[in-house]
Amino acid sequence: MKRILPLLMVLLLAAAAVVVWHEWPLPGDVAARVNGEDIPLAALDVFVAASQVRHPEATRESVLKGLVENRLLASVQTAAADSPSEQTPRVGYDRQTRFEQQRFKLVRTAFSRQIKAAVERSGVTDVTGYLSAPLALDENALAPMLSLQQQIYAELTPEQQDRARDYVLARYRFAPDQPEQTLTLWDLYRRQNVQLKVQMQNLNLGFIREAVRQYLATAYVLYWFEHESGLDAPSRQAVDRCVADAMAREALLEQMGLHHDMHDDNPALRNMVSQVTAPEIAAYYQAHKDEFIHVQRVHARHIRLDSQQQADRVYADIQQGLSFDEALQRYSVADDRRQGGELGWIDRDSRLGHWTLALAFVQPANQVSRPFRSPDGQGPVYWEILLVDQRDTAYQPVDSEAVRYRAGRAVAHEKLLDQFRTLLADTTDQARVRIHHEVL
Repeated sequence: MKRILPLLMVLLLAAAAVVVWHEWPLPGDVAARVNGEDIPLAALDVFVAASQVRHPEATRESVLKGLVENRLLASVQTAAADSPSEQTPRVGYDRQTRFEQQRFKLVRTAFSRQIKAAVERSGVTDVTGYLSAPLALDENALAPMLSLQQQIYAELTPEQQDRARDYVLARYRFAPDQPEQTLTLWDLYRRQNVQLKVQMQNLNLGFIREAVRQYLATAYVLYWFEHESGLDAPSRQAVDRCVADAMAREALLEQMGLHHDMHDDNPALRNMVSQVTAPEIAAYYQAHKDEFIHVQRVHARHIRLDSQQQADRVYADIQQGLSFDEALQRYSVADDRRQGGELGWIDRDSRLGHWTLALAFVQPANQVSRPFRSPDGQGPVYWEILLVDQRDTAYQPVDSEAVRYRAGRAVAHEKLLDQFRTLLADTTDQARVRIHHEVL
C-alpha cells in the first residue's frame, strides 16, 4: 500500500535545488507569485504553522521555498493524469481520497489548538453527536449493494454503485444554521482502500460505524476550516492548490524513481541500475569502502538464566556496574559457566547451528545484550544474555554480488537525483517567480 504523502515535508530534496528569487513589488497580502498565480500570505502561514509543529526552526522563507518548488514541479508534471501514481491504485486510496486526507491532516495540524477550543465550545463530546438522524445500518438493506458477485479484487457492479450513491447512510450538521448534510454509502465506500472495502463487503457493521465516525471527524475539521478559520475563499483555494502541488511533486518523483517505498517496484531505478558500469561501481566502492564491511566471525560468551525476572535483574545489575564475568559466575545456569560461558568463535556458517549463535553473530562488540528468550518448542524455556568480546571484519570483494547490488543502486540513485536537479533548474530558469521579501 502506498504510504500517505507527508505533506509537511515541503522541503524534500531542498538541498538539491535552489529557487531563483526575482524581485518585483507585490501586494501586502501576497507572499509570492509563480507564473502569474498568487500564493497568499495567509495560505503560506497555514503551512508554516503545520511545519513548525515538527520543525520549530521552520520559517516563512524556508516553507515558501518548498511551496514554490512544488508549484514549479507540478507545472511540468504534464502526464499526471496518466501516471501510475495518479490512477486509482488497485489496493490503495484513490486520488481524491488522498487529497482529502492530506488536506485534513494539514488543517488539523496547523489549527489544532483552535479546533480543540471550537469543539469544547460546541459541547459535543463525540462526533456522532452531530448526526441529525440514526445511522441507516440495516444489514438486509446493505447486503445487495455490498456483497460481491465476483472473486478477489472484484469491485461493486455499476448497478450496485448506482444504488450505493442513492443510499443515505448518515445525515448530519455541524451548526444549527447549516443545511443538513448527507453521507451516502458510495461516499464512504469510495474512501476506503481495498482491505477496508473488504470489511464493508463482509457487512462488518462495527467497522462501517467506525468509518462513519472517522468521516465525520474529517468533515468537521474541513467545515471548521471553511467557516471558522478566518481565511477567505482565495486563501483556502490557494491552500488546496498547494496540497495538489505537493501531490503532483510526489507523482513526478515517483515517476523519476526517487520516491518509492523500499518494497515497491521501481522501474526508473531498475532501468538506471542496468546502465551502471563496472568502473562506476568500483569508483563508488573505493569512495565508500566503510559501507562494504562485513563480519567474518565473532567470539562470544553467554549467561543463561531460567526466568524473565532473573534475567531482567541480572541485566539491570550489569548496567549498574556489575561485571559480566562476575554476573556469569553468580547467576548462569549453563554447564559452561566454569569455562567462562564460552560460545567460542562463530562464523557465517556455524551461526546457523543454533539460535543463540545466530543472535551473537549480529551483536555489536563489547556491549552486553538485553536478555533473549529461547524459542518455543525447543525444550525448557530459558533466557540468554550475550557478550561479543571480539569481532573480525573484512571488506566485501568489489566484484561480489552484494557490492554490485548496493553500489549499483547508489550510483543509479545519484544519477536520478542529477536528472531531478537538472529538471528543477531548467524549470526555474523558465519560470516567472516574484517574492515579497518584506513579509518573510
